Amino acid sequence: MDAPREQYWAALSRGDRAGALQAVKQLHQQGRTHLEIIDEVLVPAHERAAGLWLAGEWTAERQRTATSINEGLVHWLCSFAPPPPSDRPLVVVATVEREELPALVLAEGLGAAGYRTAFAGGGAAADDLLRQVLTRRPRALLVSAGRTSSLARLKPLLGHLRATGIPVVAGGAAFGGDPQRATAVGATAYADSVRDVLTLLEQLPRRLPTRTPEPPSPADLEAAWLTDFRHEITPYVLRALAARHPAARRPRWWAELEDHVDHVLGCLAASLVTGDETIMVEVREWLTRVLDARGVGPGLVAEVWELLAVPLRGHPLARAHLAGSAAPRSATDGGQTDGLTTV
Repeated sequence: MDAPREQYWAALSRGDRAGALQAVKQLHQQGRTHLEIIDEVLVPAHERAAGLWLAGEWTAERQRTATSINEGLVHWLCSFAPPPPSDRPLVVVATVEREELPALVLAEGLGAAGYRTAFAGGGAAADDLLRQVLTRRPRALLVSAGRTSSLARLKPLLGHLRATGIPVVAGGAAFGGDPQRATAVGATAYADSVRDVLTLLEQLPRRLPTRTPEPPSPADLEAAWLTDFRHEITPYVLRALAARHPAARRPRWWAELEDHVDHVLGCLAASLVTGDETIMVEVREWLTRVLDARGVGPGLVAEVWELLAVPLRGHPLARAHLAGSAAPRSATDGGQTDGLTTV
């Protein structure tokens, strides 16, 4: 097992799809099941690649290539799984993000347990997902979310789904292991693993009492505004940062900064819809860690927070959540930010 696993990692590291496929084929020919290969090779490789990006050793493009290879091979491996009986309950598995791997692994785990699954691809439009659920009338909808910044988009969708009475189970890294985040965005329950999902599918009623979606709260309205205008706020922050830091001093990771700022805005919307201000503390710590691994002092994070506050005038709840996560400046730094320390 070790040799093919290392062969797979070596191929993945250099973005070699053919080499990765050959390693997986070798494991399959040795008698390893598709779930064993996914759990013991592909998932650990996915987590290893994510860790290398976080540590600044891989670029975002290199990690995306590895993710694409992993997802393609999960699809290929799953084609060998025998279909569950046609009379078994149907479960729709969806993700609101482009990255599909966690949701694919969940779907295969349910299939191995005897459930029929329908997979709604990454980034499925809300209307399409709602239409699919209403048409198929599944036992439940399982929603996987890996990025906390996607939670605000879930709340209106899950509100409409709850009105159908179909149970919704949510899980993934976006919830930080906190069931309250899941129920705050409208999920019936939270699951931390495939085993948890299987237990819930046995326990939850087949249909819940239908409930009319509640009108949006002031926090929901501010979150919706953030979601609608992220595409304008993010470029504003990037332009302001670029004006402060001349092009000659910008490091190679600068191109990733747009996604980081957009992620912070999404997390701000998520903190509003869940009422969980620790989300902003967590994303500030995350961004600090990402930039620190790339040799950047904490001053750039402070600049991002300062610039984000400007377009939030007139949105007091968003400003309060943002300000609540701002780290106090040291009395010894004279109030100055560190800026970029690498080129």
